[in-house]
Amino acid sequence: MIDQILEDIKPKRKVLILTHNNPDPDTIAAAFGMKFILSKALKKRCTIAYHGIVGRAENRELVKACLIDMHLSTKLNFSRYDYLIVVDTQPKAGNVLIPAGFNADVSIDHHNFRVSTKQIKLYDVRPHAGSTSTIIVEYMKHLGMTPDANTATALYYGIKTDTVGSGRSSSSHDLEMMSYIFPNISLKKLTRIENPELPRYYYKNLRKALDCAEIMDDIIFCNLGDVRNADLIAETSDFLLKMRDIKWTFVVGKIDNSGYFSLRSKSARMKVGRIAMSLVKGLGTGGGHMKSAGGQISLEGKDYEDITNIIKTRLLKKAGFKGEDIKKV
Repeated sequence: MIDQILEDIKPKRKVLILTHNNPDPDTIAAAFGMKFILSKALKKRCTIAYHGIVGRAENRELVKACLIDMHLSTKLNFSRYDYLIVVDTQPKAGNVLIPAGFNADVSIDHHNFRVSTKQIKLYDVRPHAGSTSTIIVEYMKHLGMTPDANTATALYYGIKTDTVGSGRSSSSHDLEMMSYIFPNISLKKLTRIENPELPRYYYKNLRKALDCAEIMDDIIFCNLGDVRNADLIAETSDFLLKMRDIKWTFVVGKIDNSGYFSLRSKSARMKVGRIAMSLVKGLGTGGGHMKSAGGQISLEGKDYEDITNIIKTRLLKKAGFKGEDIKKV
């Protein structure tokens, strides 16, 4: 696929590489890796853009340590670019902002394939890949490219956080791609990324989460209410899943006129990506992987607490909850 992409992009002048909203390590690294490929193979000028914020401390350190130049998409004029690539998402997935009148030329992703993606000129969507960064490294290997330390470190971390570093499923192919770039990574930078200093609000959020979390059999449900950024919701869900005898965590939160949720499971059999979509059917968008999923809901004209109760009821029904006593953490 990379050969087709390079051939298609040859006559173009300026390329925009777009991550999904509130970018995580995989989408950041995949965009950075794609920029490296296009720069080395075709000497193309590329801009990486995102919508939302880079909220998680590890993600901010990733951008800083690996010198990744990223721009807010809302501050860019899309008409200045004649080629658009979206990574780690698909245009109609609901988690990427593409202004009206503009269309993606390429989509590279590892989430479930969406029928609407067939409308894109070129796409490489592999639901069985552990990360989009895995796909980008495979491109490099195919082209015989050796990434520099910053690019290799970012891609290594991108693969790790979406596979072995998250308890999600990983394949031998993911591990093979990690091995391919490992000789070129900076262990010093990787250590910095994985152990960043945490802001005070992180601990305030944990205290709030522990105060409001509810245990129902093997499920923890947590309504954080207003949060500073969407990453806090995912972090809280990951943190609570570590509790013994807990199999599911579901955390919701609100930012301005949008509600966000994070669903986690210790069992790959749950296929929480599909469950997430069913929980917000008719309300918003959702999706993910075998053990990890998330989504968002526009609260325009809706009451946050009412929406939260609807989703909570759907979750408990999916989990076969019989109505036993709810406990506090």
